[in-house]
Amino acid sequence: YKAGHTFPSAVTMWALWGVTIAAVLAYAGAAIIKGDIEVPTYTEPCYRNKPEFNDCVKRALQGIIPKLAKVGIPELELESIDPLRVAEMAMAYDANVIAGKVILKDTVTRGIGKLKIMAVRSVANDPTRFMMEIDFYIPKMVTGGFYSMQGHVGDIPITGGDTYNITMGGVSGTWRLTGSPLAENDQTFMRIDKFEVIPEVQALKVHANNLFKGNPELSTVTIAFVNRFWRELYDEMLPYAQESFDKTVRQILNKIFLKIPYDQLFPLAQQ
Repeated sequence: YKAGHTFPSAVTMWALWGVTIAAVLAYAGAAIIKGDIEVPTYTEPCYRNKPEFNDCVKRALQGIIPKLAKVGIPELELESIDPLRVAEMAMAYDANVIAGKVILKDTVTRGIGKLKIMAVRSVANDPTRFMMEIDFYIPKMVTGGFYSMQGHVGDIPITGGDTYNITMGGVSGTWRLTGSPLAENDQTFMRIDKFEVIPEVQALKVHANNLFKGNPELSTVTIAFVNRFWRELYDEMLPYAQESFDKTVRQILNKIFLKIPYDQLFPLAQQ
């Protein structure tokens, strides 16, 4: 996978989860997608006109995550999500305290396979619109790889690069997807028009080697500052992050949603 522009923080991982959401929904609900590609189903179908639809989607999502974590979906060219591997991410961020450009390479994120689906709410049987909210929790996530960065923290300029890792604990939030129907060749697909997530993190720790080339003492002081005030920095970044979340994840979601006819993804039960 290759991600686009976002910002230099642990929250970059959220944009990558568009792959997870789309793949899980596709795996749970679809048997045949556009192009006559067969995707095996491992759960009961969830009928969008039944009152137990939300509970069914919750069970389907939770049940398929371990399989998706191990093997992915080869039919959709999606690799396993635990670990989730990203070849390269180019990022830019500019705020009061932190600004810079970062390139992350060979990023590996572990822990997504422990994702718990807490609740699902939806508007799925309205022919004019689609909405789904998915509450989730992940006990722990660890991401690491190689970075290069130019920027500043406060008045301190940063030019460095080496290995890094970020550990997050108690990760929770709600994915909110809204969409509208799209008719094509006598079939209806559901186009995702907006993706939102407000992630909450209980604990976060950052480590990066060689943050300042040739000055390990300054690197240590800066990392200590980030780890001490991570919540303030994290909260400051979130408003900037939402636009990036929406654009990046929506593109990924629509690669799946626009391949699967809506009546296959969430069929109607016979009355």
